[in-house]
Amino acid sequence: MTMRLEFFGHACVLLTARNGCRVVFDPFQPGAFRGRITLAPFCGHVDAVVSSHGHLDHYHIDPSFGAPVLVDGPGQVRGIHFSCIQVPHGAPDGIDHGTVKVFCAVADGVSVVHMGDAGRPLSRPEMDSLGRPDVLFVPVGGRFTMGPDEAASLVRLWRPGIVVPMHHSDPEVDINLAPVDEFLALMDGHVKVDEILDVDSLTRPDSTTVVVMAVSPRRRRT
Repeated sequence: MTMRLEFFGHACVLLTARNGCRVVFDPFQPGAFRGRITLAPFCGHVDAVVSSHGHLDHYHIDPSFGAPVLVDGPGQVRGIHFSCIQVPHGAPDGIDHGTVKVFCAVADGVSVVHMGDAGRPLSRPEMDSLGRPDVLFVPVGGRFTMGPDEAASLVRLWRPGIVVPMHHSDPEVDINLAPVDEFLALMDGHVKVDEILDVDSLTRPDSTTVVVMAVSPRRRRT
């Protein structure tokens, strides 16, 4: 089995390593913000929860998770190594909304960077501290995060192997965010993945591939 990534909407991502270790990034609270988020939440056992910050659309501990490790800084869980940096949430310089953590998880030789609600592109020293990502989950919706132009600029500078846009407009998220198409229009093509992204450390692209991941049908409301 290769390392797998699955998208559950907004900024929630599940990483499953070859050894079965499961890490969920930025799980959202069901019905957060008085019902403005109607996406079905991720449920199921996980070994670790990684949250960029404590807002309800990025932090929720469901009873179904079991007793996961709460990753809030550098460390490791079942062979997955974590590092992070802190950046502003929104502008200017986090005054409006504080700060968030950008995490890098290295599993099975693959580096996955999840940017949470990063409010600006990273500086070169910040990029260097995390290393070139094999997979980058980048917010593109604007308002509380980078917008499409800033996200595209970051991708060109950082050159991840795979970039997955997140935190963009969704009919089940009542937040005024830019549509993903505005980001895609600035990129040189993209591919779509319906359910799970399998990442093989031996076949990662040298150039950047933009991947649009659909929300997992296993968790979407019917």
